[in-house]
Amino acid sequence: MKLPKCLSPLFRNYAFDCLDTEEHAELVVKTVLTRGTWEQVMWLFAFYGFDRITDVFLKDIYGLRELPVSTVNLWGLLFLDEKEYWDYRRKRESEPRVEKWRPRRLVAGDER
Repeated sequence: MKLPKCLSPLFRNYAFDCLDTEEHAELVVKTVLTRGTWEQVMWLFAFYGFDRITDVFLKDIYGLRELPVSTVNLWGLLFLDEKEYWDYRRKRESEPRVEKWRPRRLVAGDER
């Protein structure tokens, strides 16, 4: 299914007509949570539902961490319980700067 036209300003770097709601669900969720307006966020929750958005959010913060810290701090209040939220914040604040910027994706054969 195609994305609604109201989301097109968020995907200027993509061929908007080629984006699909199921195939590109993670990209859509992360982008709308990061840069969307209130109306776009409301569409996101109506279309994907709370549980699916939560799954994408948790997969990101415990995985590659592509979402900006400010986005995680905001949406973490909704998607994480209080203890988990503050544990995450403390962990991020105590990391050395070098670790915060280290890439999470490894190239095949890269030994770290």
